[in-house]
Amino acid sequence: MNTQPTYLLDTSFLIDLAEETESGDEGPARRAAEKLGTRAYVSAVSVAEFLEGVEDREAGARFLSAFRFQPLGWGSAQRCALNQSRNPRRMGENDAWQAALAMTSGHKLLGHDHIFERRGGLDYVDHRKF
Repeated sequence: MNTQPTYLLDTSFLIDLAEETESGDEGPARRAAEKLGTRAYVSAVSVAEFLEGVEDREAGARFLSAFRFQPLGWGSAQRCALNQSRNPRRMGENDAWQAALAMTSGHKLLGHDHIFERRGGLDYVDHRKF
C-alpha cells in the first residue's frame, strides 16, 4: 500500500499562504497547498497563532476551515515535555508543541522556520523548497 504523507501546517506556512492568496501570487505556499489537497492539517497552536495576527478573525477562521484539524493529546504533551527536557536547543513553547504533535501524529511538519531544522525524530519540510 503506497500512501502519500500528511502534513501539519506551521503558522509560517499559513501566513505565507494567506498573503499569496490575498495578493494573487503563485508563490511556494500556494504551489505546496495545491499539491497537498486534503492531506493538510492545522493544530490548535497554528490556529491560535494565525488568528492572533489577522485583523478579521472571522475571515481568518474561514480560511483555516479549508484544512483538517489535528487535536493535541496526551501523547503530544508527553513528547513535548521529553523534547524540551532533553534538547540543549530548547524551542519556544508553541514551536515545541507543533514539533511534538507532528511527531506523535505521523505528519510531516510544513513551514518556513529554521528552528525545526535538524531536530531528531521530526520530519520537517520547508515549503519554500517543497
